[in-house]
Amino acid sequence: MTAALSEIGRLLKTRPQPFRFLLYTEWVMLTSCGMMAAIEAWQRRSVPVQHILILLSLGLMGWIMPGKTPFRYLYTAIEMGLIFYGTTLGYLHILPTLYLIVLIRSCFLFEPPGRWVVAGLSLLLFSVHQIQYLRTITPLMLPDVQQQQIWMHQVAELLMFGLGLFFVSQLVTTLLAERQTQEDLSLAHQQLRQYALKVEEMSAVQERNRIAREIHDSLGHALTTLNVQLQTAIKLWQHRPADAKPFLDQAQRLGTLAMKEVRQSVHTLRADAANEPLEQTLIALIQDFGQGTGIVVSSHIDLPNAVSTLHAKAIYRIVQEALTNICKHAQATAVELHLRQHLDCIELSIRDNGIGFTASSDSAGFGLHSMQERVLALNGTFNLETHPGAGCCIRVNLPQEHTP
Repeated sequence: MTAALSEIGRLLKTRPQPFRFLLYTEWVMLTSCGMMAAIEAWQRRSVPVQHILILLSLGLMGWIMPGKTPFRYLYTAIEMGLIFYGTTLGYLHILPTLYLIVLIRSCFLFEPPGRWVVAGLSLLLFSVHQIQYLRTITPLMLPDVQQQQIWMHQVAELLMFGLGLFFVSQLVTTLLAERQTQEDLSLAHQQLRQYALKVEEMSAVQERNRIAREIHDSLGHALTTLNVQLQTAIKLWQHRPADAKPFLDQAQRLGTLAMKEVRQSVHTLRADAANEPLEQTLIALIQDFGQGTGIVVSSHIDLPNAVSTLHAKAIYRIVQEALTNICKHAQATAVELHLRQHLDCIELSIRDNGIGFTASSDSAGFGLHSMQERVLALNGTFNLETHPGAGCCIRVNLPQEHTP
């Protein structure tokens, strides 16, 4: 039996009631109708079997919602047919409640035009039933005053029922819109997390590729040449030790160069010092750079207020990349670094007295592109001033929110 019901549900593509509290509300309303029927049965000394079956059928239909459009129309038509059949049994006092239940369920089955059609049909059928009720009861009310009062009462009841249909429709529509908004926000949040993970992964891959390329180009070349120098020195040492000394001196210089490259790679790979002030991390970076390269760096750092983590990381990486480029390409002997914090921005300039180059899109390497991307990510400006034989100057301006 359970397997057969599951197969039927699969064919009809049914779905459960999205809001459980509305299902429970329907059951409470059906239970109240059942209690009214029980009271009437007690008065009449008879059991309204058909009435109870109608209520049970409507209650069971609330468990599932049809998925396909033709079954939705059939589903709503069956509900209204059960209610109409109930009216033929004389149970007019439960009609408003049952029509409200049909309207609530129609909100999950149809778009707003279909919901208003169901609401209009419910109001129309209710009006027909009320008119039939008045035609039945009016002849029993002989005085005209009583007939007028009963007509006014029924008109007021019809208006209240129409307002009830409107407010119930608006309430369920609002709940559905809120539910859809939450689902959209959840989906957007998941997509943003996936995009963030992809961006983080791509950034990590790009950084690893850059470091691998630098190690291959600088450290790999230095170690290869060092190995050749040592092999030559070993061969000469057996027969002409004096001729081996220049090769050993060159090997020592290459070893020093390799150590410098290793130190720079370690500084690039190390984790960001998020808990250290930016000024301290820059001073440590400049000292290591001066000790490793022999290039004199004069720095002027003025940071009266705390710098955000994003700005601090970007500035540190820009200075690090600039010093690396100076060491590899500029052939400079002195560097000037100025970093100053204003109320609404941070200015950074790095100038060297190296050989310079002709600035063009083709001459910009990975390091310059990396610096530009970091600046653009913070809505800043990046300027490069250089000429052959006139050194190079990098100017960065990063906007920031002023914190008193």
